[in-house]
Amino acid sequence: MKKSLIALGLATLLSLGAAEFLIDFPHSSVGFKVRHLLVSNVHGVFDQFKGKIDVDTKSKKVNVFEGEIAISSINTNNDARDKQLKGSDFFDAQKYPTGFLKITKQEGNKLYGNLTLRGVTKPVVLDVEVSDVVIHPKTKKEIIGVEVRGKVLRKDFGIGQSFAASTISDDIEVFIGLELSKK
Repeated sequence: MKKSLIALGLATLLSLGAAEFLIDFPHSSVGFKVRHLLVSNVHGVFDQFKGKIDVDTKSKKVNVFEGEIAISSINTNNDARDKQLKGSDFFDAQKYPTGFLKITKQEGNKLYGNLTLRGVTKPVVLDVEVSDVVIHPKTKKEIIGVEVRGKVLRKDFGIGQSFAASTISDDIEVFIGLELSKK
């Protein structure tokens, strides 16, 4: 119930913006994958996020893509690990409660922009795939999917600096999967 209220609140905030599309939160996610002990992958998501997105559905060009995550909403399905990730060795959620992504341009299937974590902003290049338009069978609104994937270096943002390189990988795979409905 709590997630539904948060999603409803975020959707209401988004509807006030200039974005052409609204995020369908139950069908969207923002997450990451990291190698643990170089043998297995740990997956996580941020349960609270919001964004402003404008896509030209004909050219599949992303005109506006700005997103924000609540660091305290990190969820790896392990409370002890989540607490550690929110701490000062990793994301330091108390000091840096939000992360930001702002795309500045698109060339082909590449998005160029800036990612801010722990107060550090670095340029990123991410892959993007925009689906064809579909008419939602219930709402009759146009919907599209936008998938964004790429890798970032955690050490560039000061995340997990005190951990040995053999404990977790430096490369973090990030993914954003959005289902969007036309305003």
